[in-house]
Amino acid sequence: MSEAPVPAPETWRPSDTELFAAYGDAFVPRRREQISTVCDLLTDLPDSHVLDLCCGEGRLAEEYLRRRPEGRVTVLDGSPEMLDLAAERLAPFGDRHTRVRADIADREWREGAAYGGIMTSLAVHHLDGPGKRDLYRDLHAMLAPGGVFVMADLVEPTGPTARALAAAHWEQAVRHASREQFGGDEAAVSFETAGWNYYRLPGPDPYDKPSSLPDHLDWLREAGFIEVDVAWMYAGHAVFTAKRTP
Repeated sequence: MSEAPVPAPETWRPSDTELFAAYGDAFVPRRREQISTVCDLLTDLPDSHVLDLCCGEGRLAEEYLRRRPEGRVTVLDGSPEMLDLAAERLAPFGDRHTRVRADIADREWREGAAYGGIMTSLAVHHLDGPGKRDLYRDLHAMLAPGGVFVMADLVEPTGPTARALAAAHWEQAVRHASREQFGGDEAAVSFETAGWNYYRLPGPDPYDKPSSLPDHLDWLREAGFIEVDVAWMYAGHAVFTAKRTP
């Protein structure tokens, strides 16, 4: 999927980029399905120019541009290595994409732009609750009337049973993808060694700060969005959709 997790610059290292570039298709549960769902929701836009927030390798942008011959994408990420990977992936689309280096928590990139759609994946959970609320208000203001916001991200379970199930499903998805893509447990071993499964962590994490599904829905509505919904969910990962009033 916007697509690698993009923490603050001091927490995301080149080694993280290398690991995700190598195994991201396995680490993200049902990644192709998530990407397809995000792009399915970016239809009937008032403008075909879309922002890919924390673009990672540019997988979302690639799929959007492939589907929309008239589309344009601005890819934004705080990691120069990820921006380079995205630029390489999007090179076949010529000048239909531009790139901006900025962290999700920065404010400068949130001003002076209007998009028909905004998409992001595995990035917003690095903000705390107030940071998410501010972001949703700013994204709403950045959309043209009738514009659509689509987000794929981790969500925080509200109880231990759901948390354990999310953890187990995520591990199952990674094992299946690892065997399918690499012919063995190579990616699954790296996933476990790196401690990538947030739902297996013993306590609060200073960098990953997922919020509950109800909180996201409430904050999006509070920001002014309509048609706020969850279109897809599996292994603790959800795809949200919201729209600015036409």
